[in-house]
Amino acid sequence: MNTTIPLTLLLMGLTGGVHCAAMCGGLVVASERASTEHVLLPARRLFQNQLQLQGARVLSYTILGGIAGLIGAGVWAASARPVQLSLFTLGNLVLVAVGLWMILQQVLSPRWLAWQQKWLGGSWVGRGLTRLTQPLLSRLLPFNTFPKRLGAGLLWGLLPCGLVYSALSLAFLSATAWEGALAMLAFGLGTLPHMLFAGHTLRWVSQRTNQRWFHLA
Repeated sequence: MNTTIPLTLLLMGLTGGVHCAAMCGGLVVASERASTEHVLLPARRLFQNQLQLQGARVLSYTILGGIAGLIGAGVWAASARPVQLSLFTLGNLVLVAVGLWMILQQVLSPRWLAWQQKWLGGSWVGRGLTRLTQPLLSRLLPFNTFPKRLGAGLLWGLLPCGLVYSALSLAFLSATAWEGALAMLAFGLGTLPHMLFAGHTLRWVSQRTNQRWFHLA
């Protein structure tokens, strides 16, 4: 088993987690509010709800990674050396592109995120996935039961994201379904701390803001 790709994607998830929190911050807030349904829940219960939701998102990435690895396995089985060399080259280019992506994200953060949202949302893939996932996510609101959180997390994993697309291209190079799944599992686990921290932080800010307005009133 080649551990290079899973470790690379784990680091990609850890370093790109800030990007994930920024891009999906609105959905994190919506999930926090929707899961409570205007009922005050203990912080531990809210954390468990968010962990279930994010765990389902990671599961979605894992399934996609397995599919990508399965497709890649067919290419490797064909023993087409020119194709294999092209795929290795593509994988290296993806790593370079991700590195540049991280740099641009830090230097041009607000404009970069705005451009990326516009580009991903405007592509035919982005439009198709958005049209598929948004109505289904709306039907699952509020996320106040485990089946709803599971469904919402699985759909979340299908939302347009350039970082996920880059990770899937490397999972494709794993050449087996289970290694592709493992690679994307590593990526998802890398993003998990940032998403959980974002949910906790946004909930804390929301509570403090509500308390402030209550005292002012």
